Amino acid sequence: MIQFPIKFGRDGFVKLAEGSTDYYAQLLTISLLTEPFTHPFAPDFGSNDPTLRIIDKATFVLNAARFVPEVRISNVSVSESAMPSGKSNVSFSFEILPG
Repeated sequence: MIQFPIKFGRDGFVKLAEGSTDYYAQLLTISLLTEPFTHPFAPDFGSNDPTLRIIDKATFVLNAARFVPEVRISNVSVSESAMPSGKSNVSFSFEILPG
């Protein structure tokens, strides 16, 4: 059985330890890579389609607060690539809230 969040490791797929920094980083990254209305049971989950516009930092922070309340986003940086692909580079930092 494959469970999320996961990473591909030396020995194949590995389930990340729940509550770890890698676990939350993976969840937050998935929210950045998911377009809104992709999931019918959580249509607000996800960020804007970066193909047509830059990722909305406020939407990302609000979704993190709503869907991953165990963390607080402390910084979000979005920069557009100068390459013809038009990709955006997104980096973020967060803190895990005491539980």
